[in-house]
Amino acid sequence: MKYQLVLQFLITENFDFDAIIELETKLTFELGSEHGVDGHDFGSAEMNLFINTNNPDDAFEKAIVLVNDQFASTLKAAYRLAGSDQFIWLHPAAHDESFHIT
Repeated sequence: MKYQLVLQFLITENFDFDAIIELETKLTFELGSEHGVDGHDFGSAEMNLFINTNNPDDAFEKAIVLVNDQFASTLKAAYRLAGSDQFIWLHPAAHDESFHIT
């Protein structure tokens, strides 16, 4: 697949790791073979879910409906061409800062 979509969630004091793993499982089933969930990682202050896709906009639209209110307020999403370090923001829209995975 040509792109990697990253759903990034800020880790807060009350962060529910189990709920994020449940989200990852839901995404795996709901996105099907059209978009491949490629796992997760924890950074210094965030958790990232990775989705390989040929259509990052479609994958994001399908994924966002599964994100519950607890995580929606801290969600950031961007995608990049496979093998690239340059991300393109999807959410929040018109974001000026660089997207990073730490």
